[in-house]
Amino acid sequence: MNLIYITGSSSGLGKALAELLLEDKNNFVVGIARRETIQHERYTHYTLDLKEVINLNIFQKLPCTCKKVVLINNAGAVGPITRVGSQSYEEVADNYSINVTAPSFLCNQFVNAYQNEKVQKIIINVSSGAGKHPIEAWSTYCASKAALDMFTQVLQAEYADFKVFAVAPGIVDTPMQDNIRNADEQHFPHLDRFQNYKADGELVSTREVALKYLKIIQEPQNFKEVLLSVRDF
Repeated sequence: MNLIYITGSSSGLGKALAELLLEDKNNFVVGIARRETIQHERYTHYTLDLKEVINLNIFQKLPCTCKKVVLINNAGAVGPITRVGSQSYEEVADNYSINVTAPSFLCNQFVNAYQNEKVQKIIINVSSGAGKHPIEAWSTYCASKAALDMFTQVLQAEYADFKVFAVAPGIVDTPMQDNIRNADEQHFPHLDRFQNYKADGELVSTREVALKYLKIIQEPQNFKEVLLSVRDF
C-alpha cells in the first residue's frame, strides 16, 4: 500500500489529486483542509486551517504493508492582490503562513516521523512560476513561492534518502484563478491577461495537471531536478 498526505484537498488541484489517487486501490489518502469534501473508504480527513498554529502531528505510524509514503504540500493562497503599501499585517502574515510556514513545518514533521522508515519517501511542494518572476500586486505570493523553492532545495540536500520536489503546475482552472480575475485593476495591471486565460480556454483542468503530478509519485527516480514545472513533461 501507499500512504499519501495532501494539503488543500477540499478543492482545486488538491481535490483532483486526491480523487485521482483514490482510483488505485493500493493508495490510502489523508487530506488536510478546512473543509471535508471527499467521502471514500480509503480517505481520512484532518480539518485544519493552515493560517493557524499546527499543534498536532497528523503523520501516522506506517502499516507494515506500506511501500511508499508521500507528502504533497498543495495548499496555497495568492494573498492580497494589492501593491506594497496597501497590505495589512494580518494579510501579509496569513499569506506567508499558508505558503511557507505551514508547508515547511509539515515537511519537518514528515521527515521526523519517517526518516528511519525503510520505504520510498517523497515530498512534493506545489510551487509556482511566480516564485521566479516578479508580478505586480503579488509581492507576498511571489516571495513565498521563491522561499518554498529554496526550502525544498535545502531539504533535498539534507536528506538524500527522500525524493523532494518543488513543482510548478502552470495556469490551472482553480478557485485561485477566480480570485485573480476579480482583482482590482488599479492594483493589478495584468487583470485583462488573466481574464483572457479563462475566456480563451487556456486554463488547464485540475485533472490534467494531477495526472502529471501522478507521474512523479509513481516514478520519482525519473526526475533528477528538484525544481520542476509540469509544462516540461
